[in-house]
Amino acid sequence: MDVNSLVATVFSGLSGVVIEGVTDGGDAVVVTARTRGVAVPCPVCGTPTMKV
Repeated sequence: MDVNSLVATVFSGLSGVVIEGVTDGGDAVVVTARTRGVAVPCPVCGTPTMKV
């Protein structure tokens, strides 16, 4: 499985998050992420929101 597939699987419920990088930090996996900056629908109720 490549990194993009893994990230898509692990963060599948977070469409408002952009994963910028995943690196090996030795004792931990380091994920660099940010929000998209636009409203996305809540996965539960569908209401547009800027919060993730």
